[in-house]
Amino acid sequence: MRLPFSMLALTAVILSVTVLGIGYSDDDHEEAYRLRERREILSLEELLRRLDLGADTRILEIESKFEHGCHVYEIEYLNRDGRVHEVLIDAGSGEVLSAEGDD
Repeated sequence: MRLPFSMLALTAVILSVTVLGIGYSDDDHEEAYRLRERREILSLEELLRRLDLGADTRILEIESKFEHGCHVYEIEYLNRDGRVHEVLIDAGSGEVLSAEGDD
């Protein structure tokens, strides 16, 4: 059974938070929640939908951080050709700030 992309993305987020969340405090989670509720940042689901990475894409890691005066999501993913890519997205506007891939 194949899961829809949104379910895979949500699973990746949960795993990332579980595995990588050791360094995060509850305050970080609460702050992200407050920003989302005040509509200062977009939901991760909305950002992934806008990226339209494709059904065969595998999310490897998602990190939320504050850089250069704004909240950003750093998303690392594996495309269908087996190449790893990383994009940095402004969490407020959804603008792709940078994109890298192993070419």
